[in-house]
Amino acid sequence: MSTEVLYTFFITCFLLIITPGPDILYVVSQSITRGRKYGYAIVVGQMGGLLFHLSLFAFGVSALITQSELLFKGVKLFGALYLFWLSYKVFQEENVIVIDESTSGKNDKTFMGFVRKGLLMNVMNPKVMMFFLALFPGFITEAAGSVQKQVFVLGSVFIAEAVVIFFIICSVAAKLTNYMKDNKSVNLFLKWLQIIVFSGLGVYLLVS
Repeated sequence: MSTEVLYTFFITCFLLIITPGPDILYVVSQSITRGRKYGYAIVVGQMGGLLFHLSLFAFGVSALITQSELLFKGVKLFGALYLFWLSYKVFQEENVIVIDESTSGKNDKTFMGFVRKGLLMNVMNPKVMMFFLALFPGFITEAAGSVQKQVFVLGSVFIAEAVVIFFIICSVAAKLTNYMKDNKSVNLFLKWLQIIVFSGLGVYLLVS
């Protein structure tokens, strides 16, 4: 894969990761209400879920996509429409950060209990696979060789970025509890950041 493609993918992933979605908001809420330790646990579990979906994509869906030009274009269109739909759903939300301060059972309060929560959240969430379908096809080319290798290279970049960024977010969120709960400007900023990034990625898929 060319350096230009990897660089573009790196920047795209960075913008996507820092844009609050269900996963990152869950990490933030748990870091705020439970503390940094349990925020880290959620991140570890979520990265396991990403690896699960990445493997499914590499060994199954990718083959179907490359065998049919019509299917490839259909997936890109579906991915773009999905991203536009996410933008619309975010636009409808009054607040994008909702803190859940309810307590859980004792078995759920261990570090591994929160790892399992993060893992199940991503494994059972079909939206994670849709993100791979929406993002990866635009960066995969036949000239770069094996599709599976390209998927795992891109996936490794995506997951490595996510781990670093999510861990930083956990640390910051744990220190800014009151500010993030009460400041309306933060909610407004995060709301429009999501709308701009999701819509921009949708347009990129349509014109790439």
